[in-house]
Parts: sequence; structure tokens; C-alpha cells
Amino acid sequence: MTADPEDQQRIEFLDVLRGMALFGILLVNVFSFGADSIAWDSPSDRLMWHFKNVFFESKFWVLYSLLFGMGFYLQTQSKRYHVLHSLRRLSVLMVFGCLHALLYEGDILMLYAELGLLLLLLYRLPSRALLLLAVLLVLSFPVGHLFGGDRDDDWPFEDAAEARAWLMDERAESPLVNGSLSEVLAYHSSHIPERFWADWQYPDSGFLVLACFLVGVVVMRSGWASFSQLSATRAGGLAGSLWLVGLGLMALERYWAHQIGYSPFDRTEASLESLFLADLTYLAATAALAAAWFFSAKWWVTSRRLSVVRAYVASAGRMSLSAYLSQTLIFTTVFYGYGLGVAYSWGPTQVVLLSVVIYAGQLLLCHWWQARYRRGPAEWLWRSLTLWRWEPLRSGQ
Repeated sequence: MTADPEDQQRIEFLDVLRGMALFGILLVNVFSFGADSIAWDSPSDRLMWHFKNVFFESKFWVLYSLLFGMGFYLQTQSKRYHVLHSLRRLSVLMVFGCLHALLYEGDILMLYAELGLLLLLLYRLPSRALLLLAVLLVLSFPVGHLFGGDRDDDWPFEDAAEARAWLMDERAESPLVNGSLSEVLAYHSSHIPERFWADWQYPDSGFLVLACFLVGVVVMRSGWASFSQLSATRAGGLAGSLWLVGLGLMALERYWAHQIGYSPFDRTEASLESLFLADLTYLAATAALAAAWFFSAKWWVTSRRLSVVRAYVASAGRMSLSAYLSQTLIFTTVFYGYGLGVAYSWGPTQVVLLSVVIYAGQLLLCHWWQARYRRGPAEWLWRSLTLWRWEPLRSGQ
């Protein structure tokens, strides 16, 4: 997750943005255990759902994928870089992903490892070629949505009562709620390895993730010099403009949802023209709001505001792989039957509060760890296995 090349100094902006993205990834992930249902129709639950949908849904995997591409490019610029080093790193990441996917279906590490191999083949192309390829990859979503693909059975619930019945069925039948740890592992084993091409019709498919990798390479290779010179005033102005554009586009996307029952993840009976326009609106809104977060992080770092909070967020960003994996350990223990077993019984308000508590605890723990150790535990193991030697862990070693 972190680039962490041996002879590159840490870039505070990248660490802060990774730390911010950790919260967005966590928030979206915890909704996947039933809180994303229209069954939760109280005012507070609907407010929290819209909060997640507008500000976080799809925006933070975009940022994380962009960061992966940027970090990958930094690695290739190391004086001691060799392609075999990248192959070993990706191989270890794949092992981490397979183990992680046994516990949680939403793993991204396998996907990053697989697509990282494609990135190795593509990153030397000219920046214009990479951007053109990224656009073509992104268009796989609206084109796939037009033709349906595996959305044939993905019709949204008609009302809250139907959604509540589904939640009750899941609580009664899901191995996540009723199974032992071994049964949970067996249930998830069918998703290994990741088939990045299988969900090409969706707005979070492997094709779109690869597109973000490519954009990340271009940003670091062709735009970083200008970006790094942005003043706080300029970065804040760009962030504000992007927030206005992005929120306006999200409002338009919500209009489509109300008018034609549009959802980027479900089927709809709308005309092909309306569906395609709604998909393009969703893509544009996602891109604008992801960029708004990107420039907001730049403003925060450059303005030096709330420096103590920023230091804690940066600490989490420097050990983002460890934080990402520990998030899964925590929320699956809360949701799965071998833990508290509350999957499909907590609504949006409760899972948002859970996310805040987990993230706040992680900020404190990561900051404590960074004061004593060079790397997070997962980052240390990743590096040691990549180099095939035990690296020093404690600071000062």
C-alpha cells in the first residue's frame, strides 16, 4: 500500500492522503454488512446513508488506487530499482491478499497485486497513451451497464418491507452470522484468486482500478513538479471549486435515481440514453469529488492547519497496510457470528459510529507505534519477505 522506497524521503502529502483514505475505505466497507439497505428508513439512518453515498462511495478506492500508481512510479525511480523487486513485492502482496480474502470478500490486495503486473507492462508508455487507455478502461462501466451483463438478477428492492425481509433471511441463513471461523474461511475461499475482469460491468471493477493506477503514474511523472509547488490558497481554491462541481453532479445523480430508479450497481428499466447519461454523471461526480479530497489534502498539508491532527493521520498513512488489515480484523469480529454477530442488524447510524471509533483508535495506536518503530508490522513483514532478509524494525536499529 505504501511506496516506501529505501532512498526516497517520505512525502507528507502522500502519507496524509493515505491516512484520510483509510477512513473512507473503512466507512464504505462496514456498510456492506446490511447497512446499505433501504430497510433502514429513519431520518438519522437515511442521513448517514446519503453522507456515505455522496462523500465516500467510490471516491476513496479511487484515491487509494491513484496512490498505488503514484507509489509504484516512485519505486521505479529508485537508484536500486529492478523489475524483479517489483515482482517479489507483488507476489508477497498477493499472498497477503489471499489470506485477507479468506476473512473478508471485499479484499483489494489481490486485485492490486494482479493489476500491478499489468502496470509493470504499461507504465513506460507515454503519458498521453496512458491517459487514453485509462479513459477506455473507465468506459467499460457505462458500456457494460447498457448491456446488462451479470446485473440480470440485481434488481433493487421495491420497498423497505421487502428489504427488511431480505435482512432477516440473511441473518437466518448467512454463514457469516451463523458459521464458525472455519466455515467463514471456507465460504470466502471461493473468491480466491481475484478475477479482475469478471466484474467489468461495475463502477468499481478491476478495469477502473487499473485506470486509476495509470492516472497515478501520469500524475507523478508529468504533474508532480507543478502540483508540489501549489500554494495553500491555490490548492484550497481548486478544492472548493471541485467540491461545488462534484456535489452538483451528485445532486444530479440523485435526481436520476429519483426519476428513473437509477443505481450504478443495479439494473433499471430506464431508456438506454437515460442510463448512459446517468452513468456518465456518476463517473464525473466520482472523479470530481475524489479530486476534491485530493486537493483538500494538499491544502491541509500546505496550510499547516491542525498540525497535531495531521501528524496522527500521517502516522496511519505510513502504515496503511497494517491499518487496513487490522480494520478488517476488528469489524469482522464485530459482525461475524464467532464475534458479536451483528451483521445485517446494524443500520447506517450504528456502522458510521463504529467506523469513527475504529479509526480514532487506529490514529492513536499508529502514532504510538511510529514513535517506536520504523514501519508498521505488515509493512515490515512485506519488506522483509520481498528482500528475503529480516529488516530492522525498532527505531535506531
